[in-house]
Amino acid sequence: MLKLNLLILPLLIVAFVFSSCGKTESAKPEQTYLDDAKKQYDEKKFEESIATYRELIKNYPASEKNAIYAYNQIAGIYFDGLKDYQKTVDTYRELAEKYPKSKEAKQSLFMVAFTYDEYMKDKEKAKDAYKKFLEKFPQDTDPNDKMSESARTMLQVLESGKSIEDMIKENSGTTSPKTETKADTTKPKK
Repeated sequence: MLKLNLLILPLLIVAFVFSSCGKTESAKPEQTYLDDAKKQYDEKKFEESIATYRELIKNYPASEKNAIYAYNQIAGIYFDGLKDYQKTVDTYRELAEKYPKSKEAKQSLFMVAFTYDEYMKDKEKAKDAYKKFLEKFPQDTDPNDKMSESARTMLQVLESGKSIEDMIKENSGTTSPKTETKADTTKPKK
């Protein structure tokens, strides 16, 4: 019996060593990732900050709140820091796909269309993105949220080919004051 135990003991040790070699170093606490990513961003180490936020998402997939926050930060870094609007769009889409029932999904899909329109100047992709947004979110359910209404207006502007200012003037029925009025008031009266 002792001989059998002596044979099993080395096998157990070898099995333990091999099983621990396959494990990765335990993940840092979520707050550490958030702190590190913010510090990297503040130091203008944008790519490192993005990588840290992505590690957080990978290591804490069940932490929806922090993952959504991380996706928004990544999109913001691509937008403001790196001016990489395609990656901004891709990140917002990724957030909306992973968390489709979140309010942030709605905001993200709106930002996809807005980014195509205002920053990438790709009016066709903007129209498609606004249409997809409106298919998913045809009405605003929160009285403080006007994204569906805004998307509808922006789509109308894009489809009309007019500027938003022209459409506002048409809808309000007013015209701008004529510049010659000022010149007329300076003439001496007879």
